[in-house]
Amino acid sequence: EAGKNGTGPSLHGIVGRTVDVAEGYSYSGALEAVYDVWSPEHLDAFLTDPKGAAPGTKMTFKGISKAEDRANLIAYLATQG
Repeated sequence: EAGKNGTGPSLHGIVGRTVDVAEGYSYSGALEAVYDVWSPEHLDAFLTDPKGAAPGTKMTFKGISKAEDRANLIAYLATQG
């Protein structure tokens, strides 16, 4: 659902969005230390290895190892905005 946070912040409109800006969601600050905007390249790096890409992130997700799967996810997210 657009704009609704859950376990994590809303992903609606994330591609091209400034990091750490989902209203009502508490961030650790680790993301903005590394990224300014969720570009497809930044999303790819983060989705590959969240803790490696943004040390200190609260994200417990281990990442997506297959480049094709990450590309498909980012392409899908780009349509949600």
